[in-house]
Amino acid sequence: MVRIQVGGHPIDFMVDTGAELSVVTQPVAPLSGKETTIVGATGNQTHRPFCGPRRCRLGGHEVIHEFLYLPDCPVPLMGRDLLAKMGAQISFSTDGSAQLKLTEPPSPLIMALAVKREEEWRLYSSPSEMGTIPPELETKYPLVWAEGNPPGLAKCHAPVLIDLKPGAQPVKLRQYSIPREARLGIQVHLDRLLQHGLLIKCQSPWNTPLLPVKKPGTQDYRPVQDLRAINEATVTLHPSVPNPYTLLGLIPSTAEWFTCLDLKDAFFCLRVAPASQPLFAFEWENPHTGTKEQLTWTRLPQGFKNSPTLFSGALAADLAEFPGQKLGCVLLQYVDDLLLAGTTEAQCLEGTRALLSLLMEAGY
Repeated sequence: MVRIQVGGHPIDFMVDTGAELSVVTQPVAPLSGKETTIVGATGNQTHRPFCGPRRCRLGGHEVIHEFLYLPDCPVPLMGRDLLAKMGAQISFSTDGSAQLKLTEPPSPLIMALAVKREEEWRLYSSPSEMGTIPPELETKYPLVWAEGNPPGLAKCHAPVLIDLKPGAQPVKLRQYSIPREARLGIQVHLDRLLQHGLLIKCQSPWNTPLLPVKKPGTQDYRPVQDLRAINEATVTLHPSVPNPYTLLGLIPSTAEWFTCLDLKDAFFCLRVAPASQPLFAFEWENPHTGTKEQLTWTRLPQGFKNSPTLFSGALAADLAEFPGQKLGCVLLQYVDDLLLAGTTEAQCLEGTRALLSLLMEAGY
């Protein structure tokens, strides 16, 4: 057995050179949408999903890897794919014992950074000094900050109606078994979402499973819904998300001051039309009472394929009123991330005030 840090969380794996793919028995990340075919001992074939990529550390080595998710596997397996990435060598002694060795990790990359002498002080500034929110902005725009406020609601946008593909029928998938510890952690999040009306009780012919994802380094479990079946049954919208590399090229060469805003739980700002809410139903067993019921989202959920496109378009429409040219600033949007660039500190601060005011009035 070897212990690997997966996304900052230690997991014990059994080394299995006969396994082509490495396996986890609990999700270490949201499912990526990729699947592979597994052939059992009896010849039966099943399709099993992969978790999203996670950073893995072992013996000084660090790689990004996607694990196959098999909840019915007895133990996590370190297969040939991860062994090869780590440069593993397995040697056997005459007494029958085996030893796993990793090749020396590559030398770290050394980078040289040239800066103007008058800007050198920035190299010694801590992130807290560079990224502190001015108290004036916290006080003047209290409703825009995630801390202490419920998720926002985009006031100017009607509830979203989800279009099904022709001939699509309700999909009812069973809920995976979730350990009690994980259910207790998820219940805290569900209670908060129910309190704010983002989740409601329902009875629906649709049902997709909920997965527990543990936040690295904590005992906190987040609920992640497997919406692949819903994504398959619904019409795909043409994506309107810009290329980030092209977007960054729009920053003026004269810009020296920047404000970065990340809209937390951004998709929850858009409502889902009542007629479409049954699509996102999932079954949940309350760990405190043992009762089972169906819940569904009244807001646009994470994991739905059209959520980034729908939200990006709605936010862009609201940001069209931002007077960037008048303020001497450039505002860039990438889904729920905003970057404001200005030539001077005064321009950037004034633009930040105008942007926060617009976002607060629009309900974000």
